[in-house]
Amino acid sequence: MKRFFDCSRPVLTPRDLVTTFTKRTYEDLTLPKRALIVFDSGDLRRLLGRLRHSPIHAWSGFRAIYRIDGKDTILTRSYFGGPNIAALVEELACFGVEEFIVWGYCGAINEGLELGDVIAVRGALREDGVSFHYIDDSGGDIVYTDWIDYWDGYTKEYNLLDGIIWSCDAIYRETEKKIEGYNRKGILAVEMEVASFYSVCKYRGVKAIAFVVVSDLLINGIWKGGFHDGSFKRGAKRLFDFIIEKVI
Repeated sequence: MKRFFDCSRPVLTPRDLVTTFTKRTYEDLTLPKRALIVFDSGDLRRLLGRLRHSPIHAWSGFRAIYRIDGKDTILTRSYFGGPNIAALVEELACFGVEEFIVWGYCGAINEGLELGDVIAVRGALREDGVSFHYIDDSGGDIVYTDWIDYWDGYTKEYNLLDGIIWSCDAIYRETEKKIEGYNRKGILAVEMEVASFYSVCKYRGVKAIAFVVVSDLLINGIWKGGFHDGSFKRGAKRLFDFIIEKVI
């Protein structure tokens, strides 16, 4: 996979693309320091319903981005998958964002996890495609965030877990043997975006942290969806409260 990495200058840049599509200047498109990114449209609606906000009109038609009143923070949504979060981070970082927080979901592969558990992701196993375009494989199979210690006190206060997850682009290729092997290595859960997210942020020199809620279980060769389970909903509510009180 190292062959994908190339340190030469990209021909297409986020600045070129965003200014072209929006027909705005760089100054018009400048953003605050911190960005909160969600994947679920329902989570976006709930946050917007709780927070005073205003749309950033310069980005309209290209990205729906909301500035939180009185805060140096924006809120936006990414579609699922590594390429989508990578493109979004590239664009936001280009126009001034220096700190990225992601609210995501994952499937537990560790028997000690339950629906509704929330993980502060320390690192992600790289079974994605995007990360190898941003960092080579000399640093190993896991990409880590350097921002986890900052959140340590907050995560303990809210009883959030701390660990390594597995990022896999192929949602229907989370196989029994891989799940068993990664579980033995102490990996907690699987999802699709964090390795890509952390790799882009590392490459761009910006801060990144992902918080993921256990929404389903892949244990002992059986998949159990928990999207309508009360425990899952309580976990999502706990992360919602954490974000409102500690992130925004």
